[in-house]
Amino acid sequence: MINESVIGILLFVFTAGISQNLIPNPGFDDLTDCPFENDQISFARFWQSATNGSPDLFNSCSAHDGIRPPFAGHSLDSYQLPRSGSGYAYLLVYNEINYDQGNTGNSEYIETSLTESMQAGQYYFIEFYVSPDFNSTFHYGYSDAIGLALTDTFYSERIDARKAMSLDPVIEHRGKVVKDTSGWTRISGCYQAEGGERFAILGNFRSTEETMVEFEEFTFPFINFFYVDDVLIRPFDPLPDTLLLCAGLPITVNAGFLDATYRWNTGATDSLMAITRPGRYSVEAFIGDCILYDTVMVLDTRNQNFFTDTILCQNESLQIISPWPGKISWSDGHSGNEYHVSVPGTYQLLVSNTCGDFVFTTHVGVEDCSCRVYVPSVFSPNADGVNDQLEFFLGCDYDYQVRQFTIYDRWGSLVFQRTGLDETRWDGNCQGKPLPPDVYVWMLDYVVMRNGSADHRIDRGDVTILR
Repeated sequence: MINESVIGILLFVFTAGISQNLIPNPGFDDLTDCPFENDQISFARFWQSATNGSPDLFNSCSAHDGIRPPFAGHSLDSYQLPRSGSGYAYLLVYNEINYDQGNTGNSEYIETSLTESMQAGQYYFIEFYVSPDFNSTFHYGYSDAIGLALTDTFYSERIDARKAMSLDPVIEHRGKVVKDTSGWTRISGCYQAEGGERFAILGNFRSTEETMVEFEEFTFPFINFFYVDDVLIRPFDPLPDTLLLCAGLPITVNAGFLDATYRWNTGATDSLMAITRPGRYSVEAFIGDCILYDTVMVLDTRNQNFFTDTILCQNESLQIISPWPGKISWSDGHSGNEYHVSVPGTYQLLVSNTCGDFVFTTHVGVEDCSCRVYVPSVFSPNADGVNDQLEFFLGCDYDYQVRQFTIYDRWGSLVFQRTGLDETRWDGNCQGKPLPPDVYVWMLDYVVMRNGSADHRIDRGDVTILR
């Protein structure tokens, strides 16, 4: 039964819930206190240092010089406006000084917990923005390497001079120094989750020797700092797993995601896709160097496919699955999309969704499906006309087909084999020669046709030759 309220609809636009940024404080603007000196990244809620380094937090709420944007940084002429909000983080990402002082590694690192764990197989888009703080008086230079790593537990590491954190970043910028001091450089990439990732760490995951640098004056020591702002980890999941065409009426889905471009498996290139037929629809979203992927299965409520009446064998069970999404209820009070059936009876499913209320019914019977296989345990191939040949007998309540009847000696050597039902009698000979009295093993390979499918079975036993 279909709800009449949907009959007059010509087009329904489906827009999935907008996925949220998994970084809880992406712009470092949610503060527990205003920073008043360096090394206070922990004042940005949810963020902290991941190593023995000392990353900084700059915010316009500060009353202190060098801490308040845009004149924030470690030199008098440092200058950068926040990309958004009122502040940003500040990371050392290249450091030759540590080689002399022997205190921290090549880079500082900041870490935060995600708002939820990543889901295995899910695609995620990751980005953050950086800008170098350059000052020739203090031998500031430009460098290339910065990235973001993910872990399933909180991670902290003490790093020796000129070394990097021992994690592999899931996205990373390398190979070209970042020199835009007036604007912000986007660092981005995509990642398919292994599942359970819960913490993000940002910094340069390359040692001093591995980092590409560029300086206007070749004067030792060299350092480089990045302003960091607007960190984003967002799942690409714009499409639901399943959608319904209510009585065949068309539906439009929206795969819109940030500033991506699109390609559907139908050839369409817009974020919106008008769907008029059931089937599987997939979309690729291109953003930066990323290709993100999502898919939706579209069903038509006029095609009410459900389990036909079924026969189970004793000790078997059947998994009945609702054909459509919605509010699920079964006639015996069971709830849930799946129902494991092992006893006979009539099972009724009620599905309520935006297309209306639908009732599905199937009957499940249980029978003894065993086949009766009989092979004599002894025969005497001595040409006396009595019990000279071995023959099997097979009785089933369903159609069956014998595939092969095979006999082996006690050492596993093949002595007899026949395919199908023809010539299944054995005279106790192998290659025309009588076999000695002994115990031999037989194997019957056959299939039983039940519920439209083949049930493959193998029976075994032994037989003794007497002469």
